[in-house]
Amino acid sequence: MTPVCHAQSTEVGGMKVAFFGFGSCEGCRYRVVNELHKLAGESGIEIVREPLLGLSADTEYDVAVIEGSISTRDIEEVKKIREKAKLVVALGSCALLGETSTLGYRLGLRIEEYVKDGYADAVPVHQVIKVDSYVRGCPASVDELVRLLKTLAAGFPPLRYERRFEYERAADLVLDDGFLKLDTGKCIVCGRCVDLCAQLDVHALTQAYRGFRVIVTTPAQLPFMEAGCIRCGLCAAYCPVSALRYRSDVEGALELAKRGGKAVIERLALEATAEALGVKPGQVVSLLRELGFSDVEVVDPLTLAAGLGGLIPFSSAEERWIRQTFPEAASFVKPPVKLAAGKDTVVISACAARKEDHAPTITAHELVEIAKWSRIVLEDLPDEPLSVVSASGVKVAAGPEECKAAIGNFMKEPSGTLILQICPGGCAQGSGMPYRLLSQR
Repeated sequence: MTPVCHAQSTEVGGMKVAFFGFGSCEGCRYRVVNELHKLAGESGIEIVREPLLGLSADTEYDVAVIEGSISTRDIEEVKKIREKAKLVVALGSCALLGETSTLGYRLGLRIEEYVKDGYADAVPVHQVIKVDSYVRGCPASVDELVRLLKTLAAGFPPLRYERRFEYERAADLVLDDGFLKLDTGKCIVCGRCVDLCAQLDVHALTQAYRGFRVIVTTPAQLPFMEAGCIRCGLCAAYCPVSALRYRSDVEGALELAKRGGKAVIERLALEATAEALGVKPGQVVSLLRELGFSDVEVVDPLTLAAGLGGLIPFSSAEERWIRQTFPEAASFVKPPVKLAAGKDTVVISACAARKEDHAPTITAHELVEIAKWSRIVLEDLPDEPLSVVSASGVKVAAGPEECKAAIGNFMKEPSGTLILQICPGGCAQGSGMPYRLLSQR
């Protein structure tokens, strides 16, 4: 005999359901709200509380649906909800895992404002009260919640675990060399990375297997460097699902900022960050000081190569590319441009390949993300004056085709200084540029 769920109300109106939101973006509830009109009056369900629908009366209810993670300030309120509810449903990944509200705490991104207001580290709902059932996902599945509420209203007990999928991959390939990581379990096989690698004539990425088993991998699943990878990072920059990622030094950079370290930022990275955030370059310098850096130096790497003569790779990626693609030009190649940085210095670059030269190194894209998480009001930051020496007497070849032509001409008439930027579009579309700018160009 199927046990009866005691959440079903015996009063007129059926099972009363109340929705509550805590530490989250409220995206799960916004997705659900359109379905609540259909549920009202159907299947023995009555929605008695949902502020998004103007229902906020403190009335009795049978089921409490809680979205969001719980901070110290919310604990007592959540416990009162548990006392009144016969069943509690955790809605979405924030409620299940403590996600959105805990990220800033875990990364150490300026939580002082939260702490002053009585908030501290947020936790999943089940760490504070008993949870009877979950609706997983980010955002949570609307259909799954509707099914669950109808099941409870029909008198069936809540389920704590979701069903397994009919098909499940037994194992996924993960390649990780400390600089670049490929997780085929996340890959949607869009082919962007393979195409970019082919544009550079590198071919370190390809596709393997057939049908539903097809994956992106290196040839013969070799380690990246053995497959000919030049570590430009373009594949990670253009991967839409983060199946490919380059090494993150964000935590190390923020730790140095807390200790009053120094930041050296490339001029292009500064300008790209300012454009992506909608502020002035001088305000980005102020942002770095606000994060804790005691000294901020803005440099133009092109000036470091002025007067050297020869073929100058912009980074180690270009140096590898030249030696693999034009071995006959090796005698003209000088060491790649490197920024002077001590152990207490963070390098901020438009080029992910610079992570090979120094740690911690963060990209312009990563700095944009830090700014968003920091909760610093960017518009209020002062616009610091900048004094950056511009490069002169150097030529820049941007993109693989331009680089090939420029190298061929230089070998015929070797004179002057030629800086090579291998990324299609040059460093303006490099692997460390903010994603929003890459999508516009």
